[in-house]
Amino acid sequence: MKKEMPTWNFSTAAKSILLLFLTTTICSGAFAQIMDGFETGFQSWIRKGDPSQIRLDSSNAHSGNYCAKLTGHSSIFQKIPVKGFSILQYELFLKCSNKAFRAHSFLRFYGAGNRQLLEYTGSPVASEVYEKTGDYTEAPPGTRYVTVGVETNDADTGSVYLDDLSVQLDIGEPTVNHIPECNLDQYMEPFWKSDTVYNETILLYSGQGKPASGNLLFSPTKILSVQRFDLKKNYVQGTDYFLSGNRITRAPGSLMPYRVDTSFDLKNDLAWYNLQSEWVVVTYTHKERWGGPVPAYKGDNLPEIMSRLKAGSPIRMLAYGMSLTRGLNVSGYDTVPPYMPCYVDLFTRELKKQYPTCEIALFNAGLPGARVDWGATYAAQYINPVRPDLVIIDFGMNDFWKYTPEEFKTFIQRIIDTVRASNPRTEFMLLSNMKFDPEYVLDTDKFKSFYTGNLAGYQKVLHQLEGKGIAEVDMTNLSSAIYRIKKAKDCISNPLHANDYLARWYAQAMIATLTR
Repeated sequence: MKKEMPTWNFSTAAKSILLLFLTTTICSGAFAQIMDGFETGFQSWIRKGDPSQIRLDSSNAHSGNYCAKLTGHSSIFQKIPVKGFSILQYELFLKCSNKAFRAHSFLRFYGAGNRQLLEYTGSPVASEVYEKTGDYTEAPPGTRYVTVGVETNDADTGSVYLDDLSVQLDIGEPTVNHIPECNLDQYMEPFWKSDTVYNETILLYSGQGKPASGNLLFSPTKILSVQRFDLKKNYVQGTDYFLSGNRITRAPGSLMPYRVDTSFDLKNDLAWYNLQSEWVVVTYTHKERWGGPVPAYKGDNLPEIMSRLKAGSPIRMLAYGMSLTRGLNVSGYDTVPPYMPCYVDLFTRELKKQYPTCEIALFNAGLPGARVDWGATYAAQYINPVRPDLVIIDFGMNDFWKYTPEEFKTFIQRIIDTVRASNPRTEFMLLSNMKFDPEYVLDTDKFKSFYTGNLAGYQKVLHQLEGKGIAEVDMTNLSSAIYRIKKAKDCISNPLHANDYLARWYAQAMIATLTR
């Protein structure tokens, strides 16, 4: 299977997703960054222990002229303000004078009254050359500040050298909160019920030199508009495109965006790509019936939530999962027009609309790159302090590389048990995963059946967990049915993330779970 990164908590594949996520946010400038060495001494650093054991050193710097030298049992750290559920990452460089002397980095979260909420500890470092260590995670609820630093062991002889701390805060947070430029009421009309489809995405695709084309979910009776993804340019039938049945074909010379097959790496396994904003969007009417699976009402499984909704009582919801949960690659999260919110926000907005007397609060604890084992390990710290009435659990897209369905089920059950031990009345909505792009894993990959089998198996074991207080939302079979009519690249931003169109299916399916 995929190898583990030596000082990180994610699989190699998840790490590549994380790096893409961080690169995207770095380019957008959507976070604060702290970089600190020791060129100005110990300014901004807090030393703990005998001051004589924490000194500046000018002979072993990783960069610049100075580093910190720690001996004995001592620690040095920085204290940084951080808010709950914000994503952060730190990196620093360590080396030791001998292999018997060890040190580790740490990340400690504190809440009101300087109470420690959670600690992440890096792997011990005993290298005699500089080694990068660090972590990437999110702050638990109630966080006021974090300490980031290094602590030595109790060895009598030896030294550890520390240099070049880098801390990135509020990763993924938009610098500007844009108002959606699309009609969210229209976007929440169920695809399987409505005779009008709004802004369905198509990636116009040219294979083997043929005209670029793509399929709509239904055959239109009338095209109302064909637009660029940002909704700022309209295209004309007969001039820019032709329609035949449910297929739209780009006309020669049209300015409509498109991709050719040679623009994708089709030869290498797990080849990544980014399609953000390259689609056209089509609004149309039709007379066809949806022939795929229909999201079902499961309110009987969630009696507490249904009772609170009907009574107009306050509801606290927490979404716990990965990058899809956080909203990565929908237009609002990526801060590109038309700025559609992520699926949990769409779900919450629609729930408030249908139950206007309810005060509904949503907490998003999605961590891009997170696996279900992380979710099970830290459920008490990230979920229980909120005391949610409903927990939306959404893991799997970073897990199919490693965990079998039974292992996945065990971790999900641990999350449920941990929450119920603190709040027995909490109920759960379990989201099975959308299918990833079938072209992402080549047939030559000897683990392909393992990956695809795991993902399909996750849906089955989540369904097995259904019962009083637990409802599954099946996005696995739903996305598979959509891909049989449209290609996956019409619906996804990259191999593992939904675009605005498929994210709307998530939100609509979740609403259907609570609405007859």
